[in-house]
Amino acid sequence: MKKLFFVLFAITLLTFSKSGFAQLSATTLSDIIDSVTSRVNYLETKQDKEVVNVTIDLLVGTQGTKMVYRYLDNGFDYNVLLIGDRRISELKMVVSRKSGDNWIKVDRSNGTNPELSIYPDERALYEFIISADNFNDDYSAGHFALLLYHIDPDKGDK
Repeated sequence: MKKLFFVLFAITLLTFSKSGFAQLSATTLSDIIDSVTSRVNYLETKQDKEVVNVTIDLLVGTQGTKMVYRYLDNGFDYNVLLIGDRRISELKMVVSRKSGDNWIKVDRSNGTNPELSIYPDERALYEFIISADNFNDDYSAGHFALLLYHIDPDKGDK
């Protein structure tokens, strides 16, 4: 059901965005939607992964950050992947876990499509801080997507 909903959502977005795609505005969402759709299809059909969260947002400037919060269950080992659109050349993420009143840094990564593995030892709230280190050409803003996924429990560990 989740997969059907995601496919219908992606098709709807693509249908309404195709009319303006030829003009490819500076803030278009079309290319990041295409990248996310392709990656989700690959992960779920070829890698037997279950994508549990997709967040898409706009980053402005190298000082701008976005935060995503998500409870992670210790019953799964997670991967988190960042994808930038054609305007972003390098992304950075810092992942922290809430412990009492404090945030404890878990890991960090940067690059074109940085990816991390997270192995929760207990159910906890996690914070993903995303920023753009560099942009392509003269751009100063671009979309990113955060994909959080784990092994699909219905398909087993292959």
